[in-house]
Amino acid sequence: MRVVASLLPVLPDIASVQWTIALALIVSSYAFVVALTLAPVLGHRGLSSQGPVTAKLVFAGNFIGALTSIVAAMALVWASYLAL
Repeated sequence: MRVVASLLPVLPDIASVQWTIALALIVSSYAFVVALTLAPVLGHRGLSSQGPVTAKLVFAGNFIGALTSIVAAMALVWASYLAL
């Protein structure tokens, strides 16, 4: 996130793209924090949506974290393309 924060001033001043990048990274970070904190406590790694509700909860945190990281990466690539 530090690297992205240093890149934001260089990218085009399109507020919607900057907000998308920032919010996606914030949501991703919190989702991974929740998933990686609950995983050892609940005894599930969160690699599959099969099993009890606790395994699904950890999986949902990992899934949301990964999905929003991809959204942030795609928005960053788009903003970089616009900066050309």
